[in-house]
Amino acid sequence: MKEIVQDGAPVLRKVAELVPEELFGTPALARMIKDMEEALDKELDGVALAAPQIDLSYQIFIVRKDRTLPPLPKGTQNTPSSSETDIYINPKIVRTSRKRAKRDEGCLSVRGVYGTTDRHERVTIKARRPDGSQVERGAGGLMAQIFEHEIDHLNGILFIDHATQLVQVARGSERRFAYFGTPKVSSDTLSILIENGFIPAVVITSPDAPRGRGLTLTPSETKSVALEHDIPVLTPEKLDADAIAAIHAYECDYALVVAYGKIFPETLIESFPHGVLNVHYSLLPKYRGATPMEAALLAGDPTTGVTIQKMVKELDAGDIIAQKETKIESDETARELRPRLIEMGAGLLVATLPDYLSDAITPVPQDHSKASRSRKTKKEEGQLSLDASALENWNKYRAYADSIGTYFFENGKRIKITSAALKNGNFVIERVIPEGKKEMSYSDFSKK
Repeated sequence: MKEIVQDGAPVLRKVAELVPEELFGTPALARMIKDMEEALDKELDGVALAAPQIDLSYQIFIVRKDRTLPPLPKGTQNTPSSSETDIYINPKIVRTSRKRAKRDEGCLSVRGVYGTTDRHERVTIKARRPDGSQVERGAGGLMAQIFEHEIDHLNGILFIDHATQLVQVARGSERRFAYFGTPKVSSDTLSILIENGFIPAVVITSPDAPRGRGLTLTPSETKSVALEHDIPVLTPEKLDADAIAAIHAYECDYALVVAYGKIFPETLIESFPHGVLNVHYSLLPKYRGATPMEAALLAGDPTTGVTIQKMVKELDAGDIIAQKETKIESDETARELRPRLIEMGAGLLVATLPDYLSDAITPVPQDHSKASRSRKTKKEEGQLSLDASALENWNKYRAYADSIGTYFFENGKRIKITSAALKNGNFVIERVIPEGKKEMSYSDFSKK
């Protein structure tokens, strides 16, 4: 099988030769195209390929149409399908739009580098098919970008020659990996990974769900980030045999999990040669489970942290790959602490992955005798009593400030607390939303 050549190969800097008339319709041309298709097929993150990229200096490029399609509707899976290839021979750009657009771009022949290019929003090309017939096609968006990128290849030009904001993928991140996650904590982490050159081969997230008053089907935050960066997305309802097979088709070496929301079967964990790493927002083995940050705030802990653990079947019981501790400020609530922990966890991943993937880290087993557990919270747990101790109410307010919130009842009415503080040892309520009314200061509410 032909290998894709990399930047530095002389063929990538030559203007490719026109395919001569006598080659059209011949087995020799069919063999060249077959070699290109086979090389592209094994690169699951690739959508197109020019002949010089497999050391053939001819004016040919191909496009996998199935990989340019938008994600499938809810209930279906974007699994790799049989090859649907468009072939363009001796192509020429004949028209371009005046409008241009900034686009993220990479290249199978410049592995590990990504940047931003300035491409025409629409492009029309003329070319020939393998049988010699003529074709003219106009395209916008991704296809227009593909046409320009591939014709650049045929003229000895690489995207890095004119791209800006080039990012070099961090050492070790060339290993293919799958990313599992759903809510904002996961999407924020994914964004930081991408900024640092760690681009997943596939993102697995929860199916689109009804949201808002209109119950409109809405993608998860993580899916939205993936689609913005043209990363394939799978949205299985269950991690069953079919889902595992679809994930396995991406041939990932390892996986990262940040708040995915589903239990991993042991068969899925074992399907990744380098294992599955999870970011957990506590200093394991303390506060295993769903709400470790909230548990630390409820307990009034002076410190917390993040842990990179290697997943096993038992929840949050895997060997520790890395940990980082941080102080919890006395006036810090979940609103301030959560984004700090997200950034810390993503940064720890970026710093740790190269050494982990090169087997330079020895995982440390957890001391299971010191394990404690945090569980999912229910809305009613946000209720507090104004007769309780100031510290107890303050810690509960801190823990739930950005999630279920806190409230109390007065004269049978539910009063939601939107702002509070601990001052001189007293729990001071600053702003509230009385049931059926708008937000107001607590002092104004108390006067009524």
